[in-house]
Amino acid sequence: MLFLRKLIFVIIFLLSVCVPAVELRASETLETIQQRIVQSLSRAGARSAKWGIRITDPEDDKVLVEVNPDNAFLPASVMKVVTTATAVEKLGPDFRYRTGVYANGAMDERGVLDGDIILVGRGDPNLIDAYGDLRQPSALRNLAEKIQEMGIREITGDVIGDDSYFAPSGGGRGTVFSAEKGTLYGAPVTALSINNNVINVTARAPESGKDVTVELTPRTSHFRIRNQAVIGGADAKQTLSIQLLRNSNTLVISGTLPVSKAVTRTIVLNKPAETTAAIFKEELERKGVKVKGKVRAIHYGGVKTGIKDSWIFLTEHESMPLIRGIEIINKRSQNLHAEMLLRTLGAELRGFGSNETGIEAIKAFLVGAGIDTKNIRLYDGCGLSRENFLTPRFQTALLEFLLRRPYFDLFLNTLSVSGTDGTLRSRLSSDSVKGSIHAKTGSLNGVVTLSGYIATQSKKNLVFSIFTDRVAATETVTKTIDEICSLFVTLY
Repeated sequence: MLFLRKLIFVIIFLLSVCVPAVELRASETLETIQQRIVQSLSRAGARSAKWGIRITDPEDDKVLVEVNPDNAFLPASVMKVVTTATAVEKLGPDFRYRTGVYANGAMDERGVLDGDIILVGRGDPNLIDAYGDLRQPSALRNLAEKIQEMGIREITGDVIGDDSYFAPSGGGRGTVFSAEKGTLYGAPVTALSINNNVINVTARAPESGKDVTVELTPRTSHFRIRNQAVIGGADAKQTLSIQLLRNSNTLVISGTLPVSKAVTRTIVLNKPAETTAAIFKEELERKGVKVKGKVRAIHYGGVKTGIKDSWIFLTEHESMPLIRGIEIINKRSQNLHAEMLLRTLGAELRGFGSNETGIEAIKAFLVGAGIDTKNIRLYDGCGLSRENFLTPRFQTALLEFLLRRPYFDLFLNTLSVSGTDGTLRSRLSSDSVKGSIHAKTGSLNGVVTLSGYIATQSKKNLVFSIFTDRVAATETVTKTIDEICSLFVTLY
């Protein structure tokens, strides 16, 4: 009777503050946790948000907490779990990208290749280890070494970057929009990618110099630099501007940079395939291979049917296992890599590398896995689109499916760890919670999400998905999500 009175009180209280009812269970400890969750959801800044929560104990087949489990929410970057889960299941954790080098002419006894050399991209987002996570040398340098070892000393034609493995995409599906950072990232999604399809430009105003110096990362002479910047006094206003002119390789640096100061800007590449080919050409030249021709690119539909069949295979670079790349996607919440992976799913599983075929591959995986897709909508691979919708029930079902797969431990390690790494490095970092939660974070304007696995102090392994929408107080909502997770770590 006492429990019934408490239950009635909680339900009335929840209704009075317009917070969805939390399903209560009989366990005294669980009841305590649920009551604490009710209090957290009712605080200022949290109660105005729309909440969706599902937390389960798969081993005991128990649902511990449910709030709007079948309502559709914007998942933000939690969408990356759907994309990467499909990839590890259908491609396998040991899948490797193969970036090939071909020629359309023969090599003579002097080592002269009479024709073009073609660098064929097949979706590898890590041809350059931009973050240092993979601890591997540049794939382009590796390929240049192989070409040199084959005895090729001169190429009479061009170095061509071929990104036709992916179909061109129009509108928002063809570029990555970083709503999470509040800016237009705009990196094009291409099958031949370099340095996350951006170049980092650093301008410095040395004390003992008249001119602003400019450095590019990755290092390349492909860009024409128009340096119009001037060095100002120590108190001068910094007005430096760095722009890549549209549809060109010209970087314009202008404005004033105070003496002894440095500024680094990330510039989105206009032509990633061409830039990749240019850097490959420079790697060849550093290895002593002379290239007489220019740099250019070919795209989907840009080569007549049958022409590629005459190309001569020279060599290829094999990437690290896919699971390593997925770790970058999930821990760093890398949007471009997730979109490239989506198109790789389409190319490998549907024979055509597009956003749409990638979504088809995901849907087929979900149906085959027996996961109910009612009330969900999939639009992209990274979660930046506001056309994606997932439910807490769907997301926990997916996580429970993964829990039973032979590769689960590998996949678990791709998620951020509380208080330790990735996007959870500075969250859930108290001694009692640190290292106990593996999860994917998500955030968009008005949206905060978290989904993954909880290891409790009593050795229970829980699955959880917490989605919020209509968020006006992001800090408060994030704190509330973390409190809910911490409650289960320490009390359940």
